Amino acid sequence: MALGPLELMVLSFPADRLGEGVRVTLALLALAGEMRVVDALVIRTDTAGGACVVELTELPCLRGDPAMARLASGLITESDIDDVAGMVDEHTDALAVLLEHRWVQDLAGPVAASSGSIVALTHIPGAPWHSRVAVASLT
Repeated sequence: MALGPLELMVLSFPADRLGEGVRVTLALLALAGEMRVVDALVIRTDTAGGACVVELTELPCLRGDPAMARLASGLITESDIDDVAGMVDEHTDALAVLLEHRWVQDLAGPVAASSGSIVALTHIPGAPWHSRVAVASLT
């Protein structure tokens, strides 16, 4: 199965604080159809900086959730995991979510019918989330 453009989103939060809001948001995203979660996992580091991968279904707030189990595909690579591990410390976890932009495939047909083509896909990150409101929405 061919995949559309993929984007790895990484969100950090205090260690062991991933909450119900994340489950709800990932489930809603899966229903929307324009974006598809093709892989998701939590990355932790130890005091020596070693990376540890935690599947979503291993987290207390998501344990036993079959919808979360379906999100794990193994498409996030060891290289991705190492890169993400460099962004966090032993007090911070990272939620890595690999997204497929399905809407780009829908757009490609009409663009091609107009003798056009998609020439670039560039990610421009938004402002970092540092507010208490943003952190609260993840717990």
